[in-house]
Amino acid sequence: MRAFKLEVIAPSVDPAREKAAAEAAMRAVAREEGYREGYLAGQAAAMEAHMEDQARLTAAFLETFADAQFTNEAARQSVLAAIGPLLAKLFSAVAPSVADLGLPTEIAARIEAALKAAPGATLRIRCAPEVAPVVKGLLASRKLSGEVETAPELLPREAEVAWAQGFDRIDLDGCIADIRAAIDAHFDIEESRYEERLCG
Repeated sequence: MRAFKLEVIAPSVDPAREKAAAEAAMRAVAREEGYREGYLAGQAAAMEAHMEDQARLTAAFLETFADAQFTNEAARQSVLAAIGPLLAKLFSAVAPSVADLGLPTEIAARIEAALKAAPGATLRIRCAPEVAPVVKGLLASRKLSGEVETAPELLPREAEVAWAQGFDRIDLDGCIADIRAAIDAHFDIEESRYEERLCG
């Protein structure tokens, strides 16, 4: 058998068709590049918009938080401003009566401490004339020994307990003044702290 050679027939070259194919290929490349650039630009724009939204939300949150903190501080300061004078007036009204009632008990406690420190010592208690009968009655009721002397120079909330080896002084008015100063100092410190927080 013999082999036949077939003739190869090439289609004719159509310049319009080649131009159209080249343009289609360029359009496809341009479309791909445009899509990629548009996608990246869109992604960047979306990210920027998201970051702006986050910044706006964060700023609003921080502003609300700062307002709440300021409101809490203002409320705290208002309470302190109201309670300070109330506490001072309450203390000023109650402390003298408590001191008057507590002076004999305090004298007895100091006498007992002195007798423990120096058993058998002779004690001398000096107090204001108006307090002397109360102190004598207290010593008798507790069976404590000691000489009670009136001392006009002492105030009604003062007393002195003396023995051969020692001396003790009771000044409840001084204690009241110290406590009142501590209360005032506390509220002064709180006020200065508040001013520091306001001024930053």
